[in-house]
Amino acid sequence: MKHAPHQALWLQWLLLAVALLALVGGLSQPGQLQQSNAWLQDRITRSQARPATPEVVLVLADDRSIASIGRWPWRRALHAQVLRHISAGQPQSIGLDFLLTEEDLDYPEDDLLLAHTMAASGRVVLPVVPIGGAGQEALLPLPLLAQAAAALGHTAIEPDSDGSVRRFHPWQQATTAAGGMLWPHFTIAMQCVEHPQQAPCQRLQRPPEAQALPLASSLIGFASRHPPFTRYAYIDVLQGRIPSGAFRNKHVLIGSNATGVATTAATPGAPEQAMMSNVELLAHTLHSQLQPHALHPASTSSNVALNLALVGAGLLAVLLLSPSSALVACAALAVLALGITWASASLWGSVLQPMAALLGLAMAYPLWSWRRQTAALGFFQAELRALQQQSSTLLPGIPRRRGDFLQQHIVQVQHALQHLQHLQAQREQAMRFISHDIRAPISTLLTEIDLERHGLLPADGPPLRERIERHAHSALRLADDFVHLARTLEQPSTRRERVELGLLIDQAQDDMWASATRRNIQLLWLAQEQEALVRGDPSQLRRVLVNVLSNAIKYSPQGSTIDLQLSYCEGHWCIAILDQGPGMDAQALPHLFTPFVRQKCHEGEGGHEAVAGIGLGLAYVQAVVVQHGGQVQAANRPEGGAVFTITLPAA
Repeated sequence: MKHAPHQALWLQWLLLAVALLALVGGLSQPGQLQQSNAWLQDRITRSQARPATPEVVLVLADDRSIASIGRWPWRRALHAQVLRHISAGQPQSIGLDFLLTEEDLDYPEDDLLLAHTMAASGRVVLPVVPIGGAGQEALLPLPLLAQAAAALGHTAIEPDSDGSVRRFHPWQQATTAAGGMLWPHFTIAMQCVEHPQQAPCQRLQRPPEAQALPLASSLIGFASRHPPFTRYAYIDVLQGRIPSGAFRNKHVLIGSNATGVATTAATPGAPEQAMMSNVELLAHTLHSQLQPHALHPASTSSNVALNLALVGAGLLAVLLLSPSSALVACAALAVLALGITWASASLWGSVLQPMAALLGLAMAYPLWSWRRQTAALGFFQAELRALQQQSSTLLPGIPRRRGDFLQQHIVQVQHALQHLQHLQAQREQAMRFISHDIRAPISTLLTEIDLERHGLLPADGPPLRERIERHAHSALRLADDFVHLARTLEQPSTRRERVELGLLIDQAQDDMWASATRRNIQLLWLAQEQEALVRGDPSQLRRVLVNVLSNAIKYSPQGSTIDLQLSYCEGHWCIAILDQGPGMDAQALPHLFTPFVRQKCHEGEGGHEAVAGIGLGLAYVQAVVVQHGGQVQAANRPEGGAVFTITLPAA
């Protein structure tokens, strides 16, 4: 049975571990804790943001260009002129991020001019815009322009749950008049213009019906600095103020960021990047793909493995380590989770989602601390109840305080420990008493017998028989007092009957008459007519009176008087025993009722003999009186002598 609490605690930890790991595993699945993981992802990726690649150049239809050229949309002949100027610089690719889905009815010749210019360049990519998401209808450029373009690519934007754009789909499925098609992202199409043999580009050569829809998405690794990319105003390129050589070996993105014209999207970047035009978003997307490690979400299995491993380590820490060490361990594991996430994104471009692990670690410590505290409190309560059931006087006076529940039990345990330490000290005193005080009369007796055997006893002393009788009575009295005190402390009497104190005083007086007569001491007791009734054990109360009278007789000088008085006061009966002895030392009064504490009067003072005691009789008196709901007090009389007062509740 001793191991039952320990086994129960192990079982509770096991159940907690299973429940918490199951929760963490579920929260590690896609779509869980999106906003929290996104918040963390933003800060990790922002801390690792690289300077904008010089390979990406923006040509922007900005507010200044709108003011110079005029009302939007512009003639497509202007686009053709800009494309010829840029193509002359031999760029890697040109992304024309303008929606060219309808014919120019005012200037139909401009469509032919633009198509001819695009075909001559061989590097222009046009956008495909899916309407309504994956598998829906796509807006395509004019067939004339689509045939002239080097490639087509989708520009679909899929915001996260918080409305911010953090990812893109390398491939997007959409329907056209020719059927379902799988379109590369606009930036992938731009890269395939210069490097058609790259792995992503090979999918473009496959028949659409043989292609499966890739479900994976990639993350946008936003570039640092503001503005992050080299950018030119559309009007400056149109008017030739930007030399063609500025576009050599560049990926050129042409689009609009003018107010009221450009399509914008929310991004998780700095405040100045919070709203970003579509062409700028494409620039960041292209930048992230040109890095050595393009960012991509970690696999579900990687997230689950990481989160479960960290939380499992935390659960072992809270089980095996001390509370403070477990707290440090959980904090260290949380830091480790952030470090692994940062390192994974930096070294391999794989962005993990550790929020499930952080949540699990944050829950593991307080939950297990709560269970461990509950178990500790349960143990305290059980042990305290067991101790109190074993002996009602073993743990007396344990306070019940308001406030913190744990603090209450700590105080109770402290008091229990203090009392047990006190009991241990009394036990040691008892052992010394047994080894010395009880043995002393017997040792003296044996010594006198040996002296008598060798004829060495003085002839004028008392006979040997009287000596033996005196020492035997002394040893018997000590043993008797010890046994009575031990029994009273260990198992208080449950006997409660109506007792008349006047009768008990008469009986105690008769018991001590012989002792008082031998010392010529007079016991004065005037019985009263009113009954002094209390509830208690008559045998114990009688012995209480006998012990107090015996103590008074022992310390009183020969020929003196001991006065016994009985009075009623505020629901209590008070018994006062007054002697004419030397009184008590003021320093000894606080310890008068402590077992094994000796009280000794001054030898020869007042005509009394030097007497020593070991405190058992008075300790018994206090124990019995307290168990009966009363109290006992001792004091010195002003006129000399001592007075003992016993107060008991009236029946």
